[in-house]
Amino acid sequence: MSEPLVSVVTPFHNTSEYLGECIESVLRQTWRRFEYILVNNCSTDDSAKIACSWAARDPRVRVVDQPSFLGQIANYNSALAQISSESEYVKIVQADDT
Repeated sequence: MSEPLVSVVTPFHNTSEYLGECIESVLRQTWRRFEYILVNNCSTDDSAKIACSWAARDPRVRVVDQPSFLGQIANYNSALAQISSESEYVKIVQADDT
C-alpha cells in the first residue's frame, strides 16, 4: 500500500517577511508524498516572487494566483479547491507559520 497523498495549502497576501521560512519548514517535513499549493491573493510585495522561486526548485510546489483579491473565507475556500482529487489529507499552513 502506498503512502496517502497529503495536500499542504498556504494562502498568502503580502507576507514576504515570513513566506520563505514558512515554505522551507514545509519542505523539511519527512513525509514524502505531498503537494504544496501556495495561493497568492494579489500580493503587492515580493511574496509571489518568493513563492515562484520555490516552485521552480521543487516539483511538489505549485503557485496559484487569484485573479482578484478575495476576502479571507473566499480565499481559503478557493485555495482548498486547488488540492488534488487524489489527496486524502489536507493541512492549511499560515504564511507566518513554521
